[in-house]
Amino acid sequence: MRILLLSHSFNSLTQRLHVELRERDHEVSVELDIHADVTRESVALYQPDLVIAPFLKRAIPEDVWRNVRCLIVHPGPPGDRGPAALDWAILQGTTEWGVTVLQADGEFDAGPVWAFRTFPMRRAAKSSVYRNEVTQCAVEAVLEAVAAIEAGRPTPQPMRANDARIRVRGPCRQSDRAIDWQHDTTETVLRKINSADGMPGLVDSLFFQDVRLFDVHEAREISGVPGTVVAQFDGALARATVDGAVWIGHVRPLAPKSLKRSAAKVSPSKPPACRGGRIAAMLRFNIASMARSASCSSPSIMAPWRAVTAKRC
Repeated sequence: MRILLLSHSFNSLTQRLHVELRERDHEVSVELDIHADVTRESVALYQPDLVIAPFLKRAIPEDVWRNVRCLIVHPGPPGDRGPAALDWAILQGTTEWGVTVLQADGEFDAGPVWAFRTFPMRRAAKSSVYRNEVTQCAVEAVLEAVAAIEAGRPTPQPMRANDARIRVRGPCRQSDRAIDWQHDTTETVLRKINSADGMPGLVDSLFFQDVRLFDVHEAREISGVPGTVVAQFDGALARATVDGAVWIGHVRPLAPKSLKRSAAKVSPSKPPACRGGRIAAMLRFNIASMARSASCSSPSIMAPWRAVTAKRC
């Protein structure tokens, strides 16, 4: 078959599908979805038998999917609809997730389902789940759908409007996963950061600097005052939660084109001025608590760092 891969970028899933389809003797071309007119021109020039969209950020033009069968790879099980499927699944602690290959029609993620796969969700960054479980399931489902189309199988019927599996969710925004260090448990913090890793990254404040957090792991046998940095090791910082702590491996400043850096390279800066003579709490390290929790030999107690309690303004 002549297959056009239409994708927002030539990401890992698009690359994998390109290889897998070519190995099965399909004639494959790739077009980046940069504008609707470019998509129309690509389809007109290439004349594909099938368009497959592994990674899109907008709908395929109606005049394209009405004339050529278009398959959408959605990183969610049948019935899930919306642009942030994997984000929501991680944020809400879903234990099983999936990938669906459906045919484009007039409603977003609501077309006939050609194939799907499910997988157990593990605790990991969104980027890791996408590159492993999602990619593997997507390849299997796409190959099944392509084989069914080649065999002449009729187009499946769309899901009924009252199907209990249908769930429509919008974008997962910063406000949906902002961390409340005074109330969130370790598990909640892990889910919030993982749901935004690697894009866009969870916005939080570290040493009075707004940054995006990445590469989070549970810090076992470490605790302290919730929200404070209590240890460092190998470039990572341990930050206390209400019931433990998490390691934060990397951060990225909010400035455009900023690069990721080790979390420990973020230096404490002067806190905002307080008003009315009130006491501004500053990065208070609970040294006694840190010492009690430092039974593990690897994390250091940040001896070079100056313990700051409070400063009168």
